[in-house]
Amino acid sequence: MTESDKTYLVVVQCHLVQQRCSGFHCEKAFTDRTGGFARYANQPGLRRLSLTCGGCCGRALQRKLSHLLHSAHKRDGIEAAQVVVHLASCICKDNHHGPPCPHLDYLKTLVSRLELDLVEDSWISRTAENRRQQGLYTPNGEPEQTVVVSSPVRPVP
Repeated sequence: MTESDKTYLVVVQCHLVQQRCSGFHCEKAFTDRTGGFARYANQPGLRRLSLTCGGCCGRALQRKLSHLLHSAHKRDGIEAAQVVVHLASCICKDNHHGPPCPHLDYLKTLVSRLELDLVEDSWISRTAENRRQQGLYTPNGEPEQTVVVSSPVRPVP
């Protein structure tokens, strides 16, 4: 499925960061379709849900996403292929909240087990971007590049 086939977007924030961050900037980036959400500019009806990873080591994420998939399918007929998970920048990028999550690879594994598409990006502040360019923060790849990890192709029954 392409981005235009997605009907549900899940933003996963760091549980520890969410204790002091409201998620306002990620929500604003989604509403304005900027940052990691620019790819959805032509999808005004895209639904969005914010979750936390559940705390270190993030194991609760699989349970939360499984519950979402079950409920979305049962209530609205939404299939897993219509859902995309965005790991918020507080999880996957070096920023003022801290370095990338030490459990990032594990979180990716949990999402891939559910065969959900995964994007590592939400919103990056100008300050964080400037600090990357100054070498104060690690670049996490190209500053303008969003990392997209697609789920494996589902076998045909």
